[in-house]
Amino acid sequence: MQQNKTTILIADDHPLFRTGVKQALTSLNYLEFYEAENGIDAIGIIRGIKPDVAVIDLRMPGKTGLEILSELCEEPEPTKILLLTMHENITYFYQAVSSGAKGYLLKETAVDELTEAVVKVLNGETYISKRLSEIIKKGKNDRHINKVLLESINSLTRTERAVMNLIAEWKTNCEIAEALFISARTAGNHRTNISVKLNLHGKHGLIKFAIENKDLF
Repeated sequence: MQQNKTTILIADDHPLFRTGVKQALTSLNYLEFYEAENGIDAIGIIRGIKPDVAVIDLRMPGKTGLEILSELCEEPEPTKILLLTMHENITYFYQAVSSGAKGYLLKETAVDELTEAVVKVLNGETYISKRLSEIIKKGKNDRHINKVLLESINSLTRTERAVMNLIAEWKTNCEIAEALFISARTAGNHRTNISVKLNLHGKHGLIKFAIENKDLF
């Protein structure tokens, strides 16, 4: 029986790199490819064709990968987006997750990890570059959990703990709302309350804490 085609967008301003990505995914013979050379074209294809997954360069002319995520993440049944970057700066990763990315790969290792990443994202999982995963694990090993922090974590309600677990799985407010049968607005309120209880600051402080400390919830 013939397998249904899965649509995928490759968005990068370098034609040779787009070709390399397609070649790296040749083992997935059920993929139907679309291409974009800038962020504006990428958004047009995503909104028009609604591909199942999009592999997007973090920095492109027109609109960056993060800008694309911000525009699309709250749309109904959004395309699953996997970002590619040359930067090991972990801050970019947390920005991507907070904007709704489902995968995050370093370009230097993309060829080796791309097939696994795309398959996982298509199956509803998330994927982070192995190199960046090691950086996060190192931060986790170096962390200091004091009594005050543990008391703050213990003060979280059952629902707040459930929200934290979902945040650690890269879920957006809409996805958290669907999982917990609450509104997206209520999910956002839970995020705010948790940040206050745990004394977390900055736009990505909650996501960073949830991912690095998910074993505590």
